[in-house]
Amino acid sequence: MNRKVFLYVKAFSDLGTFMDLIAINVLMYIATGSPAWLAATMAFRTLGGVLSSLFSGVLADRFDRRKIMIWTDVFRAIIILSLIPFPNPVMILVVCFLIGLTSSFFAVSYSAEIPQIFGQDKVLETNALISRLTSISLVFGFIGAGLITDFLGYQVTLIIDAATYLISAAVLIKIKWQTTEPANSVLITNGFKQKVSQIGRDLKEVYTFILSVPMLLYVNIVFLVGSFAGASHNLGIPLLAETIDSSKQSLIYGLIWGVWGIGSVLATVLLPKMKFLQGNHLYRTYFFAAILMSTGFITFLSNLNIWIVLMFAFFTGIFDACFTTLHATILQKTENYIRGRIFGVGMLLKSLGFALGFVVAPILLEALSLAKMVWIFHGTLITSSFLVMLYSNANRKKYKEVNQSL
Repeated sequence: MNRKVFLYVKAFSDLGTFMDLIAINVLMYIATGSPAWLAATMAFRTLGGVLSSLFSGVLADRFDRRKIMIWTDVFRAIIILSLIPFPNPVMILVVCFLIGLTSSFFAVSYSAEIPQIFGQDKVLETNALISRLTSISLVFGFIGAGLITDFLGYQVTLIIDAATYLISAAVLIKIKWQTTEPANSVLITNGFKQKVSQIGRDLKEVYTFILSVPMLLYVNIVFLVGSFAGASHNLGIPLLAETIDSSKQSLIYGLIWGVWGIGSVLATVLLPKMKFLQGNHLYRTYFFAAILMSTGFITFLSNLNIWIVLMFAFFTGIFDACFTTLHATILQKTENYIRGRIFGVGMLLKSLGFALGFVVAPILLEALSLAKMVWIFHGTLITSSFLVMLYSNANRKKYKEVNQSL
């Protein structure tokens, strides 16, 4: 079977994930009518991601990543379907927590295994395709979920979502690729205390590795700040849509993300053609992408003219896709034996940044306007990126490249 098929099945699975975001929110609101319960669904999903990212990287390096992906797909299908007979608020929160938990396991193993499946020389091209398909899934997932949930009910949306996970698992079972022997013998033969000690040593090894490669450390610092800043526009875009025209909030909300998605698709078509994205140019482009992405979010979230908003949403989508694609590419340059833990750290930073952002954003929004709140969040990312660029350029000769380290 052509290995690229899995990328398309993964995109189909992403489509289901974006659909269940809408369906679960609708289900929670039907059950409670409370915005606080709605906020809790996001909080529990993020909490699950934070907890699992503490050790998902260790497991990805110690066990067969392919089997981790298969079992997490199956488990996600089961927990999504459990909402149909038990659609009560507590069960919804449990499901959100478990989705966050298992999605982190899948994402870390999947990202760490990309170079093994497609080859190290195809990493940027493959990541660009993954980002492109994810953007398309996001656009159609949100629109599709709204239509299916409205016309057929949330149950149908959840069944489709579960089916995408099962299809993904079935394709993974069929696809074969060259994998390294999982280093699990220590964890199997030793007792519980030894297992905990081994996980502790594994985590210490990955943090020592990151600290020994300064550019990798700086990339992750910017990624953490970027995840924090991301909370501001995730909260801000629906509020902006309501301010522009409250009677057409859903349409404008969908249009903004739709145009953003088109920009993302364009970026992922162009990125593989940029042959200069090697060495220091790869890092520099990553930092520039963060700055331009934040500039775009600040610009369109400070405007009420729909045409200006959509134009800069398109611009922002281009550099958002560059930012996420280049981040994955940089992390995938690390050695296979530690790559799972490196992605585990990335997932932890993403979850922590996002969680902190969702705590701070509503507080700032109470005291300030939407535009000022976004200025503070994305201004922090712009400042951080500039400082890291200046510092790394001044000390460039001291740094070794990720693929030359250890």
